[in-house]
Amino acid sequence: MNLTSSSIAVIALDGELELSRRKEVREALNLDGPPSAVLLDFSAVTYADSSTLAELFRFHQEASAANVRVALLVKSKQFARVIEYAGLEGAFQLFDRRSSALSYLGGAPG
Repeated sequence: MNLTSSSIAVIALDGELELSRRKEVREALNLDGPPSAVLLDFSAVTYADSSTLAELFRFHQEASAANVRVALLVKSKQFARVIEYAGLEGAFQLFDRRSSALSYLGGAPG
């Protein structure tokens, strides 16, 4: 997890997120601190299976309990549809531009 100067944590994952990478995804989606806001940068993710969706749901619950604002950056329309079909579109604010996501998170309570 990287922190921006405004204490927004950036968690970036890429490639195909499948069962064989579940441990890596779980470790990446971990709140340390916690920060005031998190940008999940999945802009370079080309595929995600149900194990990744389960980890995203777990992360959503953890972030909600800690009152941490989360934005999800997704460039792939296919991946955005998977998130929608899984019912996670209400769990995260979805963005296709990093600047928009960071702008949204900039208003996070500190």
